[in-house]
Amino acid sequence: MLHALNPAVSKSATVDRKAYVGRFDCLRLGASSGLGAGFRMQNVELSIGRDVMCAEGVLILGGGHRHESLERPMRCQGSLGKTRLTIGDDVWIGARAVILAKDYAIGRGAIIGAGAVVTKAVPDYAVVAGNPAKIIKYRNR
Repeated sequence: MLHALNPAVSKSATVDRKAYVGRFDCLRLGASSGLGAGFRMQNVELSIGRDVMCAEGVLILGGGHRHESLERPMRCQGSLGKTRLTIGDDVWIGARAVILAKDYAIGRGAIIGAGAVVTKAVPDYAVVAGNPAKIIKYRNR
């Protein structure tokens, strides 16, 4: 059914019924990828590769608030609009990870630890954890 709403969502992808995607036209979801319960994306154009696992409670946030002027409250300065995030093939994102999407990529084969807060690009095959997320090892070394 999701594929009928957005052909960029693979027929073999799964989205838990408790996931929140918002505008389906901002999502590309590759074959055999899945979004777990409580997954939420907001203010982001999200492209997810093949065989990606997103555990429960993953939060992907794009955009942000402008804050350049000190003379006006931040809430009155407007927003940055949607930002982009690309997630490569064969990525595993642990439960309750938070990804601040600012026009970068999470590389192929990466692992994002449960509860991690990702604020920048993640290289291919890197395992990251913590707040802010840091590389703790590489899968292929």
